[in-house]
Amino acid sequence: MNEQAEAVSEARPPEPAPAARKGQELVWDRVVRLGHWSLVACVAYSLFVEPEFPGHDISGYAILAIILWRWIWGFVGSPYARFRSFIYSPRETVNYTLSAFRMGEAREYSSHNPMGALMVFIFLAGLPVTCTLGIMLLGAQQLAGPLAGIVPLNWDYDLEVLHELAGWTIMWLIVIHVVGAAWASWWHRENYVLAMVTGRKSRFKRRRKRTSAADRKVK
Repeated sequence: MNEQAEAVSEARPPEPAPAARKGQELVWDRVVRLGHWSLVACVAYSLFVEPEFPGHDISGYAILAIILWRWIWGFVGSPYARFRSFIYSPRETVNYTLSAFRMGEAREYSSHNPMGALMVFIFLAGLPVTCTLGIMLLGAQQLAGPLAGIVPLNWDYDLEVLHELAGWTIMWLIVIHVVGAAWASWWHRENYVLAMVTGRKSRFKRRRKRTSAADRKVK
């Protein structure tokens, strides 16, 4: 009897994982998710909680460290985390954007869609500029930080204006990013915020999907 039960058990296919039963695939690895939410926390702290020295400065250094690591991970990380999986031509980005505003066919992407990818690169470039202006301002006003004694003291007013302007620009970009993520979640019927928490997105797309370089590599 035991031998017969073991034979039946061996013949039965293994039980699929919960994520597989739900038709999901792992897209965002832990490094991407941890970096994303750590960046959210640090930027929110800098903008809304502590705009003064020294907490503001410490969070700025943390932002620079996270951005640096994300740049490295964009070349050596998992397939969907690499930049080559979400680099699109200007034509494709424009076509996707126009389709979004016209409520056309929703072309789906396993990695970032063109609008999301554009925002990623803007943040990866804009945040270091904002932080660098802050470090220069710290050196001019407080005579502190790695640029103390290097940045001329009479630059302090101009640097303060530029740093504040960059901060406001980042804040409005964040608003656009949040609105865009909500819009795309509704349009694609995919909860992108939850996907950045769990790392998983739907494997079975409801509409036509573009196969990216990362998709082809995974397959």
